[in-house]
Amino acid sequence: MIRIFSLIILACSSVLVVAQPVNKTKPAPKYRSNTYGDFSANLGIPMYSFAETSSSTPFGLNFNIIHQPTSRVPVLFGGGFAYLHAGGNRVNRVLTANITAGNIIIDQLSIPLEFRMNNHIINTHGLVRFQAPGKYFKPYLDIVGGFNYLWTGTAVYDRSPEGFFATEDNGLITRKTQESSFTWAAGFGAGAFIYLNSDLFLNINATYMGGGWAKYYDRNQVSNWDVQLNVNGSSDVQSGSLGDDALNVSAFPKNSRTDMIYAQIGVGFYLDGNSGSNSNQKASPSNNVNPNRNGTQPYRQPRPNNKR
Repeated sequence: MIRIFSLIILACSSVLVVAQPVNKTKPAPKYRSNTYGDFSANLGIPMYSFAETSSSTPFGLNFNIIHQPTSRVPVLFGGGFAYLHAGGNRVNRVLTANITAGNIIIDQLSIPLEFRMNNHIINTHGLVRFQAPGKYFKPYLDIVGGFNYLWTGTAVYDRSPEGFFATEDNGLITRKTQESSFTWAAGFGAGAFIYLNSDLFLNINATYMGGGWAKYYDRNQVSNWDVQLNVNGSSDVQSGSLGDDALNVSAFPKNSRTDMIYAQIGVGFYLDGNSGSNSNQKASPSNNVNPNRNGTQPYRQPRPNNKR
């Protein structure tokens, strides 16, 4: 009895194995590469000694390009660029120039000048991103490293109708960098891509970036600068020249580390055409062909011909 029962079980198992569909034509999962871009508004929040010595809250834009070699591994590599404005000021001064004939002053000219002082920060960085797969929500972690360049620039403009000193159509006379520093920056961040449509995501990110020591002018310093002109009214007008040495700024730059938290919000998007709709598409069998389990056209019994 036990022997017969064993034979029945063995026979049923053989039938089940034979009946199990074998789809030899089903392709293996296709893992594709993805390239993303993101463009975000960027707010810099100074930290530690940078927060103690600086009253600036830099604000600007950030752009990244990140490549995922294969969708099978959730690791991406890329880099980016950020620009932030860290405060500025405009000062108007009137240069009085004497027009002389020999040693006799025969007229005077009042030449309006505009001075623009601005603090700038540029950050360039590379990054490694660990991004979770998903269609509607893609959280990620970033490891970031790069460099900061900080500088304070001054531009002088001639606002007179005659443009006595202007060297360009917009009235620019000269530019000068009052202070600049180049230093390292490195840190980590977290964020998420949130689905908007098949090609667009909302990008939210916060990144801590430690920064090296730098010299810079603070926003309050720039706002309170009292600009003095070191020019000779008659000789400089007659020569038609006013160089960057004509600007005198009495201020001492500050010195500290440049640690910051970057808070970003913007949009993310595909750069290689692999939209969400395309990447999630699955191959479907043709409507005109109905293959059997062996991947070949099934045999159809010909209809009998009843005509005589």
